[in-house]
Amino acid sequence: MNIAILASVIVFCIWLAYEIRKHNKQDKKVLDSFWEKEQKANATRAKSLDSLNYIEIPESVYNALPSPLPADLEDTAKLLQHLKENKIVNLSHITNTDLKLKYGASNLDTLSAYDQNYITLLRVLQTLSDYHYERGNIDTARTLLEFAVSIQSDNIGTYKMLAKIYCDSGENAKLDYLISAASLLPGLTQKPILRFLKSLRPEDTDSEESILDILD
Repeated sequence: MNIAILASVIVFCIWLAYEIRKHNKQDKKVLDSFWEKEQKANATRAKSLDSLNYIEIPESVYNALPSPLPADLEDTAKLLQHLKENKIVNLSHITNTDLKLKYGASNLDTLSAYDQNYITLLRVLQTLSDYHYERGNIDTARTLLEFAVSIQSDNIGTYKMLAKIYCDSGENAKLDYLISAASLLPGLTQKPILRFLKSLRPEDTDSEESILDILD
């Protein structure tokens, strides 16, 4: 084998071994840090949950249930009744470890139930919005969708339907409101929602600057 090629192979092997060792050390450091934080979280005593941002369901949502109740909304009505009797909090942007650190390990199951109620609420709102939109009850659908946006729904369908309602009613300027709301979403759906909404906004719009534009 050519000496130059052999030397290159040796150098490459040394470099590769170094990189592997470096990444292994980094991975171990990250893992150790995680377990240290998790251990501390598991030892955190229970704290008051009074400071949580509890979501109150407005009467307009309950009134959106049609009477008589159609069969395809019976499950939705049961879920809504469950939500009426339980607490709702959006905790989707906080890890379980951080929840335990902030509120105590023994509160995790309670907090998880609150967050599951939030997810259920978003599903109920979308189901009712779809029902009313398909039947031409645009004002009711709009009210439901706007409430969903106000509690930081990250459902792409919510933004698409509400954007269509605004555009169909000639309220294109309200797309900036949706863009501002979507720009504050912490989840992975933020970018596709923003891309969709910005694609609908006319280039010559004279509306106010959105929060996203300001941050950019």
